[in-house]
Amino acid sequence: MRILLRLCMIVALACAPAFVPSAALAAGGPQVLVVTTGNGAQDVADYALERLQMEARRWNFTLIEGGPEDLEHLGRYDVVMFVNTGADFLDEAQQESVETFVKQGGGLIATNSAVQSEMDWTWYHETLSATALPPPEAATEEAVTFNSGSQVTDGLNEELKLTEHWYRFDPAPAQPGSTILAQLGSGEAVAWVNEELPVFYASPGGEGKTWGDRDFLKLIRQAIWWGAGEEGAMVQNSEDAAPSWPYTLTFALFVVAVAGGGSIAVWRLDKAETEKEAAATQA
Repeated sequence: MRILLRLCMIVALACAPAFVPSAALAAGGPQVLVVTTGNGAQDVADYALERLQMEARRWNFTLIEGGPEDLEHLGRYDVVMFVNTGADFLDEAQQESVETFVKQGGGLIATNSAVQSEMDWTWYHETLSATALPPPEAATEEAVTFNSGSQVTDGLNEELKLTEHWYRFDPAPAQPGSTILAQLGSGEAVAWVNEELPVFYASPGGEGKTWGDRDFLKLIRQAIWWGAGEEGAMVQNSEDAAPSWPYTLTFALFVVAVAGGGSIAVWRLDKAETEKEAAATQA
C-alpha cells in the first residue's frame, strides 16, 4: 500500500504541469484571424481549422476564427488568413481594411480557392501576382518540391506528394514580384510569396487529407510566422516547460499540497500498520 501511495504521488506531481500553461504559451505569439467564408467544402474547412488550432497550441500563435465583419477592425491581429474562401464575400470597406492592414506590415496568408476570391478586387490579385485558371474536375496526386533559402520553407527538404484539384496559372507568378517556394514536377508554381509585401499563397488545401500532412502544415505555420514579421525560430510549446509567473506560484502550491497530503496519508498508514503489528504481537 505504501508503495502504491508513493506511486500515486509521483504520477500527480508529473501531471501537475498539465494544469498550468507552459512558459512559451504564457509569453504569447502572433495573433491570427482566419476566415473561411464561402468555401466550397465545409468539412474540409472545418478540418483545416481543427488542424490549424492544433498547430497554434503547439507552436505558440493564437488562431481566431472570424468572418468578413471582423476584417473591418484588424488592429489586434498580426496575420489574416483566407482559407479556401469563396468568390465574393467582402464588401468594399472590408477590402480597403485588408489592403491598409497589409500595406502597414500585416501578413496575408491565402490558400487554394482564395486565389479566385473577389475577382474585381484589383489590388488583391495584383498582390497575389497570378491569375488562376479553373481547376480540373479530377483530383490527381502530384509531387511537390520546395526551394531552399526562405524562412517559409526552412526544413522542408523532402518531396511532398499531395492529391489535389491542381490550379494552373496564366499569368503565372514570376520574378520580379514573386518568389516561388514550391512547384510541381511540371514546374507549375504551387506556393510563393510577394517580394515587397508579407503576402503568401499556397494552391493546395482543397482536400482534407492535405491539411493532415505534417509538411504542408509546417509550410503554413512557417508562412504565418513569416507573415507576422517574426524573424527568430518558431518556439514549440512543451508540457514540461517551467511555467512563468504567476503560474509558478500556482504550480508550487499544487506541489506542496500534493506532497503534504501524500505524506500525511503515508504517515497514517504507517501508524495503522504499526498498531496492527503491535496488537498481533500482544495476542
